[in-house]
Amino acid sequence: MSTNTVRHEGAELRYQLRGEGPLLLLIPGRGGDGARYARLAERLSGTYAVLTYDRRGTGFDMGQQARDAAAVIRAARPGAPRAAVFGQGGGGSIAFELAAHLPDTVTELVVHEAPTITLLPDAPKWLSQVRRVRATYARHGAAAALALAGIDPEELPDPDAFLAEEYQAVALHTPDLDAVRRTGIPVVTAAGETSRGTCLDQAARVQAEHLACRHARFPGGHRGFETAVAEFAPALCTTLARLRRR
Repeated sequence: MSTNTVRHEGAELRYQLRGEGPLLLLIPGRGGDGARYARLAERLSGTYAVLTYDRRGTGFDMGQQARDAAAVIRAARPGAPRAAVFGQGGGGSIAFELAAHLPDTVTELVVHEAPTITLLPDAPKWLSQVRRVRATYARHGAAAALALAGIDPEELPDPDAFLAEEYQAVALHTPDLDAVRRTGIPVVTAAGETSRGTCLDQAARVQAEHLACRHARFPGGHRGFETAVAEFAPALCTTLARLRRR
């Protein structure tokens, strides 16, 4: 494993590369900590050169986040700056943005439980929940807001930064799925086996309908890449292999 940094748009982005083979970028979700992918990356490194990174820690702009991901790809493979991309949660939203606006950097795309609640038939209900979480944070602090949102604070390196910047930006983001579809990039949207019936499962299905792509079931739930990594890794490998053959 090698660790390096790349400076991009005023931020120093730390990234790690494991293994050899086709490049696979894992975009982290909540809080942007690439270390959450460490166990998954180790299991995938026998098949891929797996690229993980820590997202910038201050400010959250979806376009900039996508450009950061592209900068990491270019730094890791300057001679052939393209990668298969996996994004989970908010990382999936970033992955959609990357594919829509910087498609030359993406070979295949797997998005796992990206929220995209603005696309849901019952979007007003979920947008109201976002407002309640934000109001709770303003009045009662991070612990109460995260409890209302059903988010474990242990997942986050900085709960206050997440709630002040990332949470709402991701929740209100509407990806340009028409642009993603026009690129011709092979895509799968996925949800966890134990996420059936949740808004994240519904979102993955709506995304698949918009993209005319396959909706897949992955082991575990929203955090299956951590909690069910032994089953999650081969499921992701199989999904990516099928996309490459398209």
